[in-house]
Amino acid sequence: MALLWTYTQQQAIKPISKNFPKQEFEQIAGEVQVQDLQEILGFDFYQDIIQNPATTANAALLDGGTYTVSGVTYTYSGLRYVLAYLFYARYIKISKNKDTYGGFVHKNFEESRQLNNGDEGNYHKDFRKLAFKYWKECECFIKANSTDYPYYCIDPSQKCSWNAYNKTWCF
Repeated sequence: MALLWTYTQQQAIKPISKNFPKQEFEQIAGEVQVQDLQEILGFDFYQDIIQNPATTANAALLDGGTYTVSGVTYTYSGLRYVLAYLFYARYIKISKNKDTYGGFVHKNFEESRQLNNGDEGNYHKDFRKLAFKYWKECECFIKANSTDYPYYCIDPSQKCSWNAYNKTWCF
């Protein structure tokens, strides 16, 4: 499966440590797409985005930009911002954990102090909240251009799209 955003785009949107291995970035990014993005978009819309990211409509959703409704112009950051912030939230949770032959360990350096689990959890939640704020921008763009996104769910009985705000399927 191809990723919908690159390490370079991640660094431009919400940078991670330059020492973080690119292979690990790609692994976690793939997990974000499968777990988080698929849940947000619903299976059919997710499949359309990952299989056809270069179509005009999907590229516009990924890249962000502006759109006009009733003479009012709105700005949205795009789905890559959603992905970058979801990635960062996951990155906070796993970046200090290393898998060794003896099990998982936490890296600890003499001159530094690790975040406690409460702080780490708060950062994780904060960055997921930001991701869903960016998603709300995308969702408004999708609704304004609904004819371009036939796989986006508008029927609550289908339970095909996750509404992050009231934690229910569809809206």
